[in-house]
Amino acid sequence: MSGQTQIFLAHFAQLEKLAAREARQEESRGLMANARVAKERNPIFRRNASDIELLAKLRNVLVHERDARFGPRYLAEPLPELVAQLDNIIQQIEKPALIVQHFQVPIQEFQPHASTQEVLEFLAQQDFSQTFVRDGKDLRILTANTIQRWLGHNASQELIDCTVPVHEVLEHQELSDELLFAARETTLVAALDAFDGVKHPHLAALVITEHGRENEKPLALLTPSDLGRVTQILEGKVPC
Repeated sequence: MSGQTQIFLAHFAQLEKLAAREARQEESRGLMANARVAKERNPIFRRNASDIELLAKLRNVLVHERDARFGPRYLAEPLPELVAQLDNIIQQIEKPALIVQHFQVPIQEFQPHASTQEVLEFLAQQDFSQTFVRDGKDLRILTANTIQRWLGHNASQELIDCTVPVHEVLEHQELSDELLFAARETTLVAALDAFDGVKHPHLAALVITEHGRENEKPLALLTPSDLGRVTQILEGKVPC
């Protein structure tokens, strides 16, 4: 047995244990049976389902497909890339990457009485498409869509007064699911689920706070423009 094959089989056995633990089933049921249950409970198994199936097929060839013509040698040897992918899946399960670990950014908050001109200048300077307004204890999001609706509502005027307080612009917000709050322990994989367009079709920002409450201080922020980097981190292409 080559060193590469030995490493692959040892790590595959580790993945089998993790799947059984997540599924709360006996390991003897097999990886795929347990992974089907585990993916309903853990988004990491769900996201890596096709790769896990491929790894299981390779393991079956190594363990069960033998030919006397080749003596004790295995019929195949795992590619280094497959071993790396197996290791990456195990790492994701054992130590899931958290949003707060990778996307801690200072969040600019405006007060409701701030002038719309001040907010528009900030968006232009930072090249942002949204910002945040602290309304009492609650955090609200002001997106480009809301600004466009406000402009459209005032388009009949010869000049649009940009000195109006920003809370007047927020009155034109129509979508209630543009902002989502989640707790500190939210993973990157869970973030991909949040932005999949099913549960939150208009999501513009995912804000991480200590307990996922909108009256708490933001710890990290994720927007659709960050999803490419999220995928790279999960695939091990960006240093953690």
